This record gives sequence, structure tokens and C-alpha cells, in this order.
Amino acid sequence: MRLHELTITAFGPFAETVHVDFDELAASGLFLLTGETGAGKSSVLDAVCFALYGEVPGDRHQARHLRCDQAADGVEPRVELRVSIGERTFRFVRSPAWHRPKRRGVGTTRIQAHVVVEEQRGADWTALTNRLDEAGHLVSELLGMTCAQFTQVAMLPQGRFQAFLRASSAERHGVLQRLFRTRRYDDVEKWFAARRVELHRTNRLHHDRTAAVLSRQQEAAHADLPEGWDLADLGAVDDGTIRAWHTDLSACAATDFAETSEQLASASESLTAARAELDRARAVDEARARGERARRTLTELDATEADERGLVSRLDAHRRASAVLPLALRVEEAERAHAEAVAVFDGAQAAAAEQVGRPVSELGLAELDQAATRSRETRAVAESWLPRERDLHDEQTRRTALAAETVRLAGDVSAVEEQVEELDARCEHLRAALADARAAAATRTADVVSVDKARRGLDAAREVTALTTQLDEAERLLREAVDLAQALREVHLDLRERRIAGMAAELATGLAAGCACPVCGSADHPSPAAASSNVTRADEERARDKHETADFTRQAHQESVATLRTRLEAHARTADGSPLPQWQRRYDDAVAAAERSGAAQERVGVLTDRLRDDESARERATRELAGLRVALAERTREHEEAASRCERLETELAELLATAPGATSVSALVEQHTRLVRVLDDARAAADALERCGVALAEDCGRAEAVATEAGFGTPLDARRAVLATEEATDTERRLEERRSARAGARAVLAEPNVAAALAGSSSDLAGLAETVATLEHDRDRAHAARRQAEARHSRLDHLGRELAGALDAWAPVRDEHALVARLASLVEGTSADNRLRMRLSAYVLGERLRQVVAAANERLGHMTGERYTLAQADEKGAGEQRGGLSLRVRDEWSGKVRDTATLSGGETFLVSLALALGLADTVSHEAGGTQLDTLFVDEGFGSLDAGTLDGVMDTLDALRDGGRVVGLVSHVAELRNRVPTQLEVRKARRGSTLEPVLATG
Repeated sequence: MRLHELTITAFGPFAETVHVDFDELAASGLFLLTGETGAGKSSVLDAVCFALYGEVPGDRHQARHLRCDQAADGVEPRVELRVSIGERTFRFVRSPAWHRPKRRGVGTTRIQAHVVVEEQRGADWTALTNRLDEAGHLVSELLGMTCAQFTQVAMLPQGRFQAFLRASSAERHGVLQRLFRTRRYDDVEKWFAARRVELHRTNRLHHDRTAAVLSRQQEAAHADLPEGWDLADLGAVDDGTIRAWHTDLSACAATDFAETSEQLASASESLTAARAELDRARAVDEARARGERARRTLTELDATEADERGLVSRLDAHRRASAVLPLALRVEEAERAHAEAVAVFDGAQAAAAEQVGRPVSELGLAELDQAATRSRETRAVAESWLPRERDLHDEQTRRTALAAETVRLAGDVSAVEEQVEELDARCEHLRAALADARAAAATRTADVVSVDKARRGLDAAREVTALTTQLDEAERLLREAVDLAQALREVHLDLRERRIAGMAAELATGLAAGCACPVCGSADHPSPAAASSNVTRADEERARDKHETADFTRQAHQESVATLRTRLEAHARTADGSPLPQWQRRYDDAVAAAERSGAAQERVGVLTDRLRDDESARERATRELAGLRVALAERTREHEEAASRCERLETELAELLATAPGATSVSALVEQHTRLVRVLDDARAAADALERCGVALAEDCGRAEAVATEAGFGTPLDARRAVLATEEATDTERRLEERRSARAGARAVLAEPNVAAALAGSSSDLAGLAETVATLEHDRDRAHAARRQAEARHSRLDHLGRELAGALDAWAPVRDEHALVARLASLVEGTSADNRLRMRLSAYVLGERLRQVVAAANERLGHMTGERYTLAQADEKGAGEQRGGLSLRVRDEWSGKVRDTATLSGGETFLVSLALALGLADTVSHEAGGTQLDTLFVDEGFGSLDAGTLDGVMDTLDALRDGGRVVGLVSHVAELRNRVPTQLEVRKARRGSTLEPVLATG
């Protein structure tokens, strides 16, 4: 990987856009990134790392504040990096999240982080991705390193050299695990542990399942477990022993089942013979009882034979009378119908006589027909008048409505005439008022201009008064700030002179036995200077900071005074020298005049609208009045015509109703004749019905008498008396049938051979035979229960045997795998006796990686320390540490002793840490898949080295350039400026830092 160009905008301390050309800096292979403390040297490295990974190294990433505070509002923070990885060239453009001022209103809007990754293909740039996650994965795949690995390999960070050297084994384990990506070995340990737990649970599940089957077998066989067996722990019992125990139990159950089967067969045979004997005895006894019952039945039937003959006679008469009964019932029905017809005829004839007004004796059928014909004719004449009666009613209603409408229209005409007169008067009044308002509103424009002019003068007079007071206060503060800045400057200069006078003593305080003097380089210090003053560098720095702060305050007050004076002069010109009260009076008068003209102008609009509305209303009222007058004339004419038609129809109706004194309307007349026609028709129909009923009665009586004589009865009444009720007839038939059936059944039983034999023989001992059968049944049931128990035991043991075989077959591979995984888990955890080093797998792997790092570090450490120091790895645990194999020691070849790294001096610690970091960089680079890192940065730490040691370090760093590698040093040490001619200087200022390249010449 080689860096080419870097562009930074509003990022870190860089407020504006700065540019770094790494190709120019890399021409000599070694360049220096220098500048004052806090100028932003490390921020250049931050920009490179952020462009690639979207993160910055170290603790600065936790702050998440990457935008420059001095940058102008709205300027987007941005980092652009062009870099080559292998044969490919990429361009990364990233912007962190930041807050932009809102374009409308107040406040800020959060802008999310974004990235664009492009690859150069020929002369064009091809976009690869603009997603943050995809860009991170792309860089990790291209470089083969994460951000943490990259900062350890390509950017040896400031203040991080000795962190890895002084770290505990646990801390070093975490760093190495992250750099070498050995978490997979931790995952292996965790997998073995989890798999062991899982298999333990599965193994216990199979164990419990097998134990449950054995417990059920023990219960089914009513047998004890073999001695030494424990259902809670069957691990010591092998499968063969368990299977053999089950085989023995099954054999015993089979033998028991065969014996109980033989006993059941013998008991069943004896019981069958006894039951057959008991059944034969019971059959003979039952036949004898049936014969005796048949004899008793015949005797009883013979005793009641006379009653049987009476029942037969009554039933025969009932059957003959049944043929006459329907005709007799029909005669009774015809008599009732004839009586009802006589009653209806008498009522109808009386009603007709009342309607006609004649006696009943004078109303024959001919008179009824003539009266009905006359009523129908009169009703037809009345019905023809019904439409004309409705027309008369409609005309009367219309006449009334037209009279009311005429009165209403006359009132509306009078009201509208009054409204027109009122609107004429109002319009004349509004025209006069409108003319007055327009005259008053003519000065509106001039009044508005006067108000605006007076307002500007009043505001300017107020500002003059306020700015005069503010200027006096600002001038006072400026004088105080000038006095304070001058006083603090004198204090700073005094302290600086006193410190310079005691500079030798200050340098002497940093001398230590065996360490080189930074002035002369000697390791011997025979007579160090003594302090003649107690002023330190910190005192001078504090005095300088106070002076700079006070001077900055003085400049701020000076700018404030100048600004106030400029504003005061501008407002004084606007006020034109007039005092504030005069401008206030001018403004009040102008506002009052403007208000009056404005009110008049508003009144013009109101009056204009009202006049227009009243004129429109007068026009509408005039049109409405004309229409009402026309309508009134039309309704008056229609009312007169309707009154004439009503008078004519009323005369004709009176003449029609005079023919019927009781009728008051045509409808009543129609109804009166309709009732008369209905009464006459009812009387005629009643006469016809009476005649039909008489004829039917005579016919039914003749047929009934003829049928009764034929059936052997004197009259139909005699036949009706011989008929039995339905229940009585049915009961008589049933009783006769039962007697016939009983006589036939008894004779049939006595004719059976077995009954005759039973009646001739003697009785059997049924009680004794039944007792014998009960005893044999009890014996059979006990044998059957014993056989069923033996069969159930044999069947259950057979089923449990198959279940036990399945449980053992399923348990065997799980038990073997659990034992194997448990041994391997103990091995990788370092708790097994086979693990002689007692080291975890991850610790062992990282120990090997650390040995590679130490070997690579020693290749450079010997040259940098004159072959005095070498690093060594210690397998033992340090004090208070829980992990071993990752401890570091340093061997001092001058003394031949191995000691702790904490005993090294500051410069020695830097050398060892630098060698360790470079060795770590090489090892991680190889581990990452051989990614060639052509650009390497080393950040700070050179200030603690003497000149000779610095030469060795520089030689080592020069060696890093072999093969085209570019090394960038980040330091503010003055000695490095002389040694490294190619430089990139970072300069800090209040408005943000800048970059200035210094290239080597010749």
C-alpha cells in the first residue's frame, strides 16, 4: 500500500482546505511531519486512517467530534485520499457526521456521514460503493487488516509504543487476539465447552431414559436389581450385562405364562361339563312348568264360555248397524241445515220489508226483484254525479286559496312601495357622506411619507442616545484592558528573563547518573548548576498565557469601540442634530394625521360599498314591485272565474239531493241505494237456499229408512242404538281374540312330547347343580386371572425389552462422543493431564505469535542498542496474572541478567517499544496475507534519545526504506529537522492550522 495524495477540508484543526502530496515527500524515502505541540501533526494521520476506515486512531475516536470548530458555517468536513494497493489505485472521499446551520430559521440540521470509493481504470474513475459498511469491508479485504491492525502496523501511534510493552498478559492477550485474528481459537474453546455441556445433557437424558426403562422392567417382573446397580448412575454397567438381565426376566415370564395357560384349560373343561348337566335339568323343569300352566288356562276358559257367546252377539249387531250409521248421520245434518235456512230467510225478509216500507206478507219474490231493479237504476244516476261533486269541491278550495293569495299580494305591494321610498332617501344621504370622505382621504399618501420620515429620525435619535452610553462604557473597558495587558506583558517578560538566567539549573534537574547530558552529551555530571531562581518553565508558560488572553481581550474591546463609533456617526447624520423630544413630537403629529386620513380612506370604501348595495337593493325592489302588481291583477281575475263556476255546480247538486231527503251528498246517496240493493239481494238468496234444503232433507230420509230395513232394524234410530263406541268395539274384539289364542296355545303346549314326558316324570336337584357350577366358575376365574397377569407381564417385558434395546442403541454413540469431547475440551482448556504445559489453546497460539513478534523485534533492537538488549518471552505468570505464556522480559547482555521491562529508562523503553512495534508490524503484515505496506508512519517518542542512540534508530528506520518503503516520522524534536531534510510542517494559528512542505534540495 502506498499513499499518493491527501486533501483535508474543515477536519480536525484544519479550517480550510490543505493538500499533502505524498509522492513528493516520498522521493527521498524518509520525511518528517513536524510542528508545534497541538498544531495537528497527528491529525494528518487521523485523516489518512479516517479516509480508509471511517475511524481515527486511539481515544480521539470516542469524542466523535471531527469537524474543525474554526471552519466557516456551512463548510462540509471532508477528507480525500488517493492510494495504491498492489496494482490497483483507489480514491476514498469521506465526510463525518456534522451539524449544518438551517437554511431557513434558526438551529442546525444533522448531516449524516457518507463515503464514495472509486477505482482508477485507465484514465477514468469508476465508482465502487457509497455505503459506509461496504466501504469498510472493501478496505479490510484489500489490506487484509482491520482498523486496529492498520494503526498498529502502518501508523505506530503516539503514546502507544510502551503500552504493548508494559501491558499485562491479559491485556496483551486482547491486543494480540485482535491483531492476529485468533478469536477463532477462543471460539474453538467455547465450542468444545458448549459441546461438552450439550453432550452431557444429551448423555444424561439417554441415561435417565434407560434408567426409567429398567425401573419399569423391575416393577413389571417384581424383581430386584442386581447387586451393585444404581439407577442414578449406570455409567459403570455395560450394555451386555443390562441386556442379559433383561433376557433372564423374559425367560421366567414365558415359563409362568405357559403353566397358567395349562391350568386355565383344565378348569374351563370341567366347567363346560357341569354347565351342560345344569342346562339339561333346567330344560326338563321348564317343560313341566309350561304343561301345568296350559292345563290351568283351559280350565279357566271353559268356566267363562257363556260370557264369550254374549260378546259374540253384541259384536255382530255392531257390525250390521255400522252400514246404516252414515245415512242416519246425514239425515240429522240435513235437518239442522233446513232449520238454519228457515231462520235466515225470516231475518232477510223482515230486513227487506223494513227497507221497502211494506208488510212482510206483501213481499213475494216478484216484489223483491222489482224493488232491487229500481234501486240499481237510482244508484247508477247518483254514481254518474260523483266526478262533478269532486270538481265542485276542487273549485271551492281553489276559490278560497285565490282569495287568500289576492289579499297577500295586496299587502306585499304596499310593503314594497314603502321599501322603495326608504331606499331612495338612504341613497341621497350616502352620496353626500361619500363626497365628504373622499375629500378627507386625499392627503393619505403624503401623511404616510411623513410618518416614515419621522420614524427613521426618531429611531436614529434613540440609537444616538443608547450608543453614546455604550461607547462611554466600551472606552472605559478598553482603557482597563490596555492597562491589564501592559501589566501582564511586563510580568511575562520579567519571568522570562529570570528563567533564562536560571536555565542551566533547570537543565541540571533533568540529569541522571548514567544518562547523557542534552547539552554536552557527557554521561558524567561532576558539578551541576544550582538554581538561583524558583521560576520554572510552567510559570513562564502561565504568565505568557495570561498575557496573550489579556491582549486578545484588549483587541476585542478595541474593535468594539471602533464599531460603536461608526454606528454612532451614521445615526447622528440620520437624526440631523434634532433632540429626541422634538423627533417624538414630529412622529406623534405625523401618526395622528396618518390615522385620520387612513380612517377617511377606509370610510370611503365602506360608504362606497353601502351606496352600491342600497342602489342595487332599490333596483331589485322596483322590479319586484312591478311583478307583484301584475300577479295581483291575474289572481283577482282567476278568483272571479272560480266563484262563477262554483255557483253553477252548487245549484245542480241541490236539485239532485232533493230526490232523497235523507242524503246530504252524492256519495251518501250512492251508499243509501247500495245498502237497499244488498238487503233485497240477501232476501232473494235466502229464499232460494231454503227451497234447496227442503228437497235435500226429503231425499236423505228415504235412503236411510231403506238401508235400515235391509240390515234387520226397524228404523234408522234402532240401528244407531246398536252401534258400539270405538273403544268398546275394539276391546270386545281383543277379548275374543285373546281367548281363542289362549285356548290354541295351551292345547299346543300339551301336545309337545317333552312337555308330556316332563309331566309324567319326577323333578331334578337344580340347587345342587347350580352350586357345583358356581364353584367351578370361581376356579376358572382364578386360573384366567393368573394367566392374564402372566400374559401381561410377558408382553410388557417383551415391549420393554425392545424399548431398552432402542435406548441402549441410542445411548451408546452419545456416551462415546461425550467421553471424547470431554477429553478434548479438558485438553484445549489446559486442565487435562495430557496438556503438560497447562495452557489454553488460544494462549498457546498467541504465545507462538508473540515468539514471532519477539524474533522480528530482536533483529532491530540489537542494532539500535549496540547489541546490549534483546527481548525474551516468559511462559510463567506475572504477579496477579491469570494467564501465562505472554509475559515479556528483557535480557541485558552487559550484565547477563534477564529483568523486567519496567526497569528500563525512558529512552531505553522507547527503543525496546519501537523495536517491538516494528516487529509487530512485520509479523501482522505477514499474517494479513503478505500485504506490502509501502508507507509507514512513526508518531513521536524521539525526544528521549541521545545523539548516538538516535543514529542507531535512524539507521534502523533507513533500513525500512529498502524495497521502496516510505517512512514518515512525526515529531517536533529539533535534531530530527537537521537529520531529515524532507519535511511537512504543520503551523497552528487562531483561524486553524495549515501545512507547508519543505522538500530536500540537491
